[in-house]
Amino acid sequence: MEKIAIISDIHGNFSGLQTVMTDIENCGCNRIICLGDLVDGGDYNDEVVRFLRDNQIACVRGNHDEFNNLELAKDVQEFIDSLPNEIVELDRIYTHISPRIKKNTISSPVEAWNVFCEISYRIVFVGHVHVPLIFGEKCEEFGSSTVYEFNYGEPFHLDLKDRYVISVGAVGYGRDQIKKLRYVIYNQTENSVEFRAVDGELLPLGFWAFF
Repeated sequence: MEKIAIISDIHGNFSGLQTVMTDIENCGCNRIICLGDLVDGGDYNDEVVRFLRDNQIACVRGNHDEFNNLELAKDVQEFIDSLPNEIVELDRIYTHISPRIKKNTISSPVEAWNVFCEISYRIVFVGHVHVPLIFGEKCEEFGSSTVYEFNYGEPFHLDLKDRYVISVGAVGYGRDQIKKLRYVIYNQTENSVEFRAVDGELLPLGFWAFF
């Protein structure tokens, strides 16, 4: 059974990352993929990047990784510069903002519909939004998609005849007032995703306004 933990938007929150890593280990995940924005927000940017690098955690580059005013250590900057914009595995794509040519934030059913129209992957995992979301291609309304509800800590089973955009939430901070560290576990064998909400240290509220 392959269980992939998908984390995103750490923003230098090393304490939060350590807490999430403990939860990932307790959940028996086989692999970890990070969807970007490793830095810019907290005080431990170098520590976050070196931890991910030294533990060989696959990462993509986020907009804060690419554009910031930080003075990062040389080895840290070199690692960030080497990161790809996306990771593709079979019928899945992992990226930070969007797999579309036009990188619009995927926070609405309409933009998710645009994604389904433009790409062919069955599952799209994204970060950037800082809010956990599931959009499904099957929808009764033209030009839109279905927003699915889920329960934290419970598997949400994916329909093999549907396609999905899944926003995994954030380790750094959320934008929906839920004061938890959040990430997703994708169970490839059971074809399900499980959203996790973990108690831990978040970034100060003053950083919430920045994208």
